Amino acid sequence: MTSSTIYYLNYASKQISLYVASFFYFSGMISNLLCLLIFLSMKRLKNNPPSIYLLVASIANLVLMNSSFLSRIFLPNFTIDPSSTSVVWCKMRQYFGHVSAITSLFCSTWAMVDQYLLTSHHARLRQLSSVRIAQYTVWFTLICSLLHSIPLIIYNQPNVSKSTNMTSCSLSGNLIYQSYVAYFVIPFLLGIIPTVIAIIFAILTYINVKSLHQQEMRTRIQRQITHMVSAQAIFGWIGMIAYTGQSIYNLLTVSMQKNTSYRAYENFALTITGILAYTGYVFNFYIYVAVSPSIRKRFQRWIKRFVCCSIYHNHGTMFNNRTAPIYHNRKTCGSSR
Repeated sequence: MTSSTIYYLNYASKQISLYVASFFYFSGMISNLLCLLIFLSMKRLKNNPPSIYLLVASIANLVLMNSSFLSRIFLPNFTIDPSSTSVVWCKMRQYFGHVSAITSLFCSTWAMVDQYLLTSHHARLRQLSSVRIAQYTVWFTLICSLLHSIPLIIYNQPNVSKSTNMTSCSLSGNLIYQSYVAYFVIPFLLGIIPTVIAIIFAILTYINVKSLHQQEMRTRIQRQITHMVSAQAIFGWIGMIAYTGQSIYNLLTVSMQKNTSYRAYENFALTITGILAYTGYVFNFYIYVAVSPSIRKRFQRWIKRFVCCSIYHNHGTMFNNRTAPIYHNRKTCGSSR
């Protein structure tokens, strides 16, 4: 490989990391904030167990975007990485990143499981789909992830790489725990296990909803939630497949001797998969708008209110500068029905 090809590959990796990562970060922040507004404002969603799982997943996504993604993918483009200089932020970034990732993944998975229970032909299974059980499940998931991630606070610290002479936040001091994270947590707990569970219950849910009798028993909002959870699961699988594939590749090539050209190709591929791994945490709201008429109408009303109030504000400012009386249309801008 020529030096120019290596240069262009490295340049392309930097540009993808800069612009695509920036798009992912800001899109993810807007998406998850809008998800919070939707789930907290729509009364019909509050009384559905899957909404509780999706609400908590959105909160966890916000934490993940501002801990793991911000420090690992986004800020290094601007040569800013507090985790390489601050021991406290190094430990907290890894801790909150793992806690939020596990919570988000499994809450999304529990939402898929709940759809199977809700569409089941057996009344006893349908009774397991309740707000109280959803709340208990969320708390159990959160507590387990908080406790499970405590060793990350102990063993993570800024370390200087012998090959690149660069400082980065990584595990050190306990080979057993490093092996546990590398061979179980990353490929299985954050990849294969939630993916397999979600796929199994997605198939079972699809089998259930094909029954006409069950379709008649379910409300319109329940059918929309099924579409929301299923569509989100597809995007989540894309991210988890990319993350799992990247993790397995890193394990298989950790002791492999790599030349400059190989590293250029590897860096290019890992940059793409590293960003795609966050797909399931970024596009939730846009998916909900696409598949749910109720959320789409609510979002359209928000846009109309915003545009209307902006127009009245601008007109009010203009008339106020002319010392003319200002009239506000409260019915149009002050409320939405």
